[in-house]
Amino acid sequence: MHKFSCLFLLVAALFVYPCKYATGQVSMADTTRLEKQLSILNKKVFLHFPAASVASPRVADIMVTDPNENKETRIIYDNGKMRLVFLAQELFSLAGNTLFADMQKQVEPDFDFQRKILTDSASLFSILSTPTLFDSTRSAILVNSLMIQSPDNTVSRIDAYINPDSWNTKEEYIKLTENIFKTLQKGTRAIPLNARTETYKIPGAIGQFSFNLPENYFVTLDEKYDFSIFKINKFKKLTDDSYTSITIYTGHHPTYFYKEYALSDSAAVKPKGMFLQKNRDWLFFSDMKNNFFLMEQIISADELEAGLVFHVALLTNKKEIMEELKLITEKIKLVK
Repeated sequence: MHKFSCLFLLVAALFVYPCKYATGQVSMADTTRLEKQLSILNKKVFLHFPAASVASPRVADIMVTDPNENKETRIIYDNGKMRLVFLAQELFSLAGNTLFADMQKQVEPDFDFQRKILTDSASLFSILSTPTLFDSTRSAILVNSLMIQSPDNTVSRIDAYINPDSWNTKEEYIKLTENIFKTLQKGTRAIPLNARTETYKIPGAIGQFSFNLPENYFVTLDEKYDFSIFKINKFKKLTDDSYTSITIYTGHHPTYFYKEYALSDSAAVKPKGMFLQKNRDWLFFSDMKNNFFLMEQIISADELEAGLVFHVALLTNKKEIMEELKLITEKIKLVK
């Protein structure tokens, strides 16, 4: 499935958790009053929803970081037993003036869509994709999807799902979600894409990371009770199939990525390189046949906090990109 397909794999927890604001069922006609403006992706855009709608982030497992508001927004609207869920995602991609044509070329083996341009202004461009095939056996049934291109050409997507109790009123939910998508407004949060330096405090420790970021690169920080994860990724063209990732785990219980890929450290080349202004030993795994390139290390950070460790991992599907990631990693500084 292509990464800018209108249908990602469903999030398992999309409908699992009950909403405490649920009320008795009301007439669908009452939902035409879109009185409540809510932020999408931390004020990247805004939409108007029925008054009973609430922002309700997914609940993450204790071993997984909570959803990042710059990456994901979940909005729930309950009407008795019927539930409508909007899941917005930042795609971390860039589009040009061929977005509609590019989407029309996509073929889904189990789905088909009717697409039309819903918004076309100087500030926003959006494309509505409505399924023509549905799987009513799913716990979350896609009824509409909106692809949004912002003025900086970054692309996000909002998918609207109903539960099986809403199936008999599917057509009304299709109309409702389209009307909600028509209220799309430009937000107030801008995404920096220029080359720059950004500094982040390391949660729970006395110290900061300073990142020297090339153009289109960005940092995200996700936290849990006793660990944090910094990620450096890149906004790429929607048609770009390359994968770019630098991960820095800070905590007390790191796990090497290579073990998750069923690799052995005996398969690694062990080059030397710089990280945090010191010479380091790395583990480097290269699989040209499967387009897999991984470079990682675990180092002690006792000088910041007793028992604290950093796990640094560079991962890509193209060998030439690994050199670019190494240069970025070598410029990361630790500021005490």
